[in-house]
Amino acid sequence: MYTAIVNLKTYREATGANFTRFMEKFEPVQGKFELIFSPSLLDLEKAAKCGKFRFFAQHVDAEPYGAYTGHVPMDMMIDLGITGSILNHSERRLPRDTIINTLKKASKLDFTIVLCVENAEEAKYFREYEPDFIAYEPRDLIGGDVSVSTAKPEIIEDIVKIYEGTGTSVLVGAGIKTGEDVRRSIGLGARGILVASGVVKSADPTKSLNSLIELK
Repeated sequence: MYTAIVNLKTYREATGANFTRFMEKFEPVQGKFELIFSPSLLDLEKAAKCGKFRFFAQHVDAEPYGAYTGHVPMDMMIDLGITGSILNHSERRLPRDTIINTLKKASKLDFTIVLCVENAEEAKYFREYEPDFIAYEPRDLIGGDVSVSTAKPEIIEDIVKIYEGTGTSVLVGAGIKTGEDVRRSIGLGARGILVASGVVKSADPTKSLNSLIELK
């Protein structure tokens, strides 16, 4: 089974008053992909009540309940019914010690982490902490029309080799717009994709997502 994570970011099309309307476009699929959506933090409570899909946060903190203004406690996510989170996205980069502390807590609480990295060196650094997913997204390709599977296939292969024999699944993001981008990524050893604008800002989000996950 492969994994497709749709990061809704804070795109107006899928946030706030538009969140429920956006999610109503989608139905669970029977196929080779598990679908996971990552709404804005303000929409997570609504997402947890949706029931049809698995939802991940876009960011999470290791700090517990308490005097931590502005933080997003992992314990709170779990109590809401949210079972995982993206971490260290290029739009929300974190210090390495913060990432390590968060990974350690997530491991204890069985909370899934999708750790974003920008290069193979960064991927290798976090190997010993065994994130559930490692998502390779070079910053310069995010939101663009050039797929990472075309521009930097050798780095995908390097990261796959780094995590070979571990329980970590490698995802590919940045510029993923077509089914061919997905097939090429999987051919390089990836176990799924992390996408955003190619689905959320599409004129037909359902069609765009289906075109990515219908492997032939």
